[in-house]
Parts: sequence; C-alpha cells; structure tokens
Amino acid sequence: MNKKNIFSLLVLAGACATAGAADFAGRGVFNFRSDSGCPFSALAGPANECNRLALDDADTRAAFDGAAHTIRFANPRIYGEKTIVGDVLLQGSGQSRGNGQRVPLTFHALLSRSGNEWSVSSHAHSPVGGEFSDIKIDPYQVVVIEGSAERVVFTPAQISETLSKPSIAARLANEIVQVQDNRTGGATDADITVGLGLSRASKSVARARFRAPAAKGSELSEAMRQGNWSLELQALSGQIPRQVVQRDLFLYGLESQSLLQPLMQRGFRKNEKLVLGAAGGKGYVRYDGQQREFAGADASARAFLQGSFIGLVLGWQQQQPQPPVAKADGR
Repeated sequence: MNKKNIFSLLVLAGACATAGAADFAGRGVFNFRSDSGCPFSALAGPANECNRLALDDADTRAAFDGAAHTIRFANPRIYGEKTIVGDVLLQGSGQSRGNGQRVPLTFHALLSRSGNEWSVSSHAHSPVGGEFSDIKIDPYQVVVIEGSAERVVFTPAQISETLSKPSIAARLANEIVQVQDNRTGGATDADITVGLGLSRASKSVARARFRAPAAKGSELSEAMRQGNWSLELQALSGQIPRQVVQRDLFLYGLESQSLLQPLMQRGFRKNEKLVLGAAGGKGYVRYDGQQREFAGADASARAFLQGSFIGLVLGWQQQQPQPPVAKADGR
C-alpha cells in the first residue's frame, strides 16, 4: 500500500473518532436512523432505521457521523474496470405538486471505482411521478477520500434538488419506465408489472405481487404480522442484467441462501419466480419449484419494500385505493 493510500485510511480513522461516529469496513449492509421518517414507518420499527449504507467489498470503508450528517468513503484498491463499491440510500418525503399529497421519496447514490478514481451517480425513487415541494430528508453530505484530500460528491442541497425536480436525463429515463396496476375486480393486495419502453411499445420486464389473504388490504406491517403473506417477484424477460440480480440478492440478505445460488450465478431466466413469505408464522423462500424454510424472510421482505423502487411502488399501492393516483417515478 502506498503512502497516499495509507494517509487516506488515517483520515478516515480520524473522522471516526468524533462523537456519535461509527466506522464500517468489509462487505455488508448497514442501516441507520432516518429522522425524516420511513416510507412505511411500521415496517421500519420504532428506531426508524430505514436509511442504508452498503459496502460491496472488503476494501471499502466508510466513516459515518450522524451528528455532523457526514458519510466518508475510502478505498485504497486499484480496479481494472469500473466497479460499484458502495451506496447510500436516504429516505424522506415530499408534497406532490400535482395533487398536494405527501408521498415517500428515496435518494439513492452509487459510488464506483475505476483504477484509483471515484465516480458517482444518483437517482430518486417515488411511487408517483412529477415534481415535489416541501422536501423532508436528513441533511447528509457524502464525501470520498482521494489521497490526502477529501471531495464532497453530494451536498444536502443537491440531494433535495434531485428529489424535488428531476433533471432532463431523469425525466427521459422516467418516460421509458412503465408501471401497470394489475388489480381488477376490487382486489386490494398490490400487484404491478414493470415495463421498459415508450407507452404501448414498452416491453414487460418484471411482475411483483404482495399477497396477504387474511389481511384484506390492510397496512403492510399488520398484514405481515399475521404470519401468512407472500412477496413474489417474477422475471418477464430473460434480459435482466445478472449484475443487477446479484447486487439485489446482496442488499436484501439473500446471497447466502443455497437455494438461490443458481440465481446468483446466472441471473433470472424468463418467467422464473422468487418468492419470500410466511405460512403459519414460519418464513420461507421459494425458487425454481423448491421451497426452504428461511427465518430471515420477514427482514428481507421489509428491506426490499423500503429500499427498492419496485418495493416502494408495491408497498405504496398496498395502502392506496384502486387505481393508483399517478405514474410511478423510477428516476
């Protein structure tokens, strides 16, 4: 390790010495409190730990300082190609400029390395489209350590602007993401199809369903508390990138499940289904015609419903009357 890399790790260690700070190292997903609320508060529990910090490999470290609202990333490794090494997900809410309804909003930042250089990208998730005002989100800044220097890659103002008013690129991206409400005949449990493409020319990519027959469309946490529910994800295309599937399995606590190793290795085949659920209070995971007991089904489903675009739309629909108010926004 050269002197610059050693110095960057010392800077990170110094940042962790401040009051209320924590140092995270190694591959893992870590949740922390959102003082601005969670998309589905009862799912997050009384601690409101629905904000997320993920580290994708053993070489990435992060210093979290809740008091200063700062997250610092360091990584001494040189990468041969562009590689995602971490992400930050912040939960908040905003008031729709269309109908005045307050809706959950998510800011998602991805941090990558290529060679010894950092690159970042960000987008917003919302269950309805359009612009938003009165943004409420914790005022974090995200910093990367470059040799002996620090660079702020996201400020609180930039994060709020991403949520309130999408860029031209984000607007164009949103135009090709189509979300269809599949509920008919007074059905209450959430059921959506996600497609890519412009309007009628879109191609269906995935279907997601939440079922809790005895809950009769009640709030998500109550439906799950009753111990008989299922969250079903079906690939309607064989073109979902394998890397996307692998990272989602990592983020939602599923990558170590032996039943899902074929899915980890090759991704989804067309029409394959992955189901998390509970029957009689006992969790399970089902894939490729096989079902295994899985005590972590509840935690994985809660993480998915709050941390992913599909989960956010699905959870919102579960709590809304049919049909949905507006087009979902996957900026």
